[in-house]
Amino acid sequence: MSGVVIAQPGQNKPAEMVMMQAPVNVTVPAGLPPGLAYLASLDEIRIHQQLQLLEVIVGWERNNRYFICNNQEQQFMAAKEDTDCLTRQFCGTARPFVINITDTQGMQLIQLHRPFRCQGSCLWCCCLQEMDIQSPPGISIGQVKEVWTCWIPKYKIYDNNNVCVFTIVGECCYCKCCTDVLFRVFEGDSEAEEVATIVKHWGGCREMFGAANDFSVRLPPQMDLMKKTLLFGSTFLIDFNYFEYRGNN
Repeated sequence: MSGVVIAQPGQNKPAEMVMMQAPVNVTVPAGLPPGLAYLASLDEIRIHQQLQLLEVIVGWERNNRYFICNNQEQQFMAAKEDTDCLTRQFCGTARPFVINITDTQGMQLIQLHRPFRCQGSCLWCCCLQEMDIQSPPGISIGQVKEVWTCWIPKYKIYDNNNVCVFTIVGECCYCKCCTDVLFRVFEGDSEAEEVATIVKHWGGCREMFGAANDFSVRLPPQMDLMKKTLLFGSTFLIDFNYFEYRGNN
């Protein structure tokens, strides 16, 4: 890996970051985009939100952008929010959004759709967050839905047959400074077997002033590709719900 610049969690993308080599001899299930082969053998997916200086300086909310890497910080995907300007400014982090996830050549692989849901309302238990995950765009492969609890973040991930494939349980204190925040992922509809974790990394000043967040999804390399895609996609909803701090919310 000569010449590779490694970006640690909490850092913005280095200019010399290399791209992940395309996997070989990987079979993608029928109906899914071939570009998802990158996910097939990974045991960790790193999601880095790009720091946008104009947003920091003028406080004008822009579409979020992310780059997606393996555990060697080699990029293999990118993600970009597609929300109109007025919606971003007036709805803040509660805004409806579409996020397009592409390979490094710009080919669309995954699309995330979240409808508008009130946040901070006395009726919040009736306005739980949810998001549809499509791959390829236009074809739903599952949904992630918030579960009402008194204290802790909790989500269920469903496949396109409405079968619960994962339960995500977060920590009761998810706004901690100077430390990582852990979300535990359990198989199916119970909390008996932990199979993966989603880690929100503390990003220091970059996070405090720029609201640029970093996540790691740690999961078994042999996990079913469809399930990997659903778990990876659900991380973006967790980001918006808890870690997108803005003055207009």
